[in-house]
Amino acid sequence: MKHNREDYILTLWEMLESLGNVTEKMVSGRLGVSLPTAWEEIHLLEAEGLVTVGRGGLKFTSYGFKEAKRIVMAHRITEYFVYVYLEVPWDEVHRAVMDLEHDFTGKLLVNLYRKMGYPKYCPHGNPIKPDARIYELTPHQITDGNYYFVRSTYEDYNFLRRLMKGGILPGKRVRIEKGRECFYITGENGDVSIMKGYEGAIRISDKPINSGVPSESGWIS
Repeated sequence: MKHNREDYILTLWEMLESLGNVTEKMVSGRLGVSLPTAWEEIHLLEAEGLVTVGRGGLKFTSYGFKEAKRIVMAHRITEYFVYVYLEVPWDEVHRAVMDLEHDFTGKLLVNLYRKMGYPKYCPHGNPIKPDARIYELTPHQITDGNYYFVRSTYEDYNFLRRLMKGGILPGKRVRIEKGRECFYITGENGDVSIMKGYEGAIRISDKPINSGVPSESGWIS
């Protein structure tokens, strides 16, 4: 797949939200492109004033953050559309819209959002308005125990597929247990191990949530 600037911006947002930091190498791995290709595209974004590149990794500028919010919102609206109306499986939604989302822009996107009733969350539980404040916790903030799964900020297909197979979906009851090298999140169909450093890829709550996200068996609540 050939990626454009919006794919890079979306990936930067996802990895910053999930991991807290991101480098050119991490972007190349996430998008499946060579490091020189990722380096070139990222430095084009830097030249546009969208990102800064430094020893601490890649960061959005204030202008880049505003542009990223627009792109992320369009992505999540499109995810909701293909999941609910085209019945694309939960774990395939992210990659299914990587091309389609670029066609839903401007007035067309606004009309689509309105026609769907202004949904609040994408299928993975992420707020469609990406800077919306929601109550949630990360595994860093909790002790072992039972919680409710809020969202997956990391939308890698293999990662999402593992969660789905475990029955770990927005609104579902899960159990968290911390180990030395990873932590385990257990859903109704099994457990998933998540390596340390990737704790921010999932968000949980100690209170029941209404995700507003439909599942194949009905609305998850």
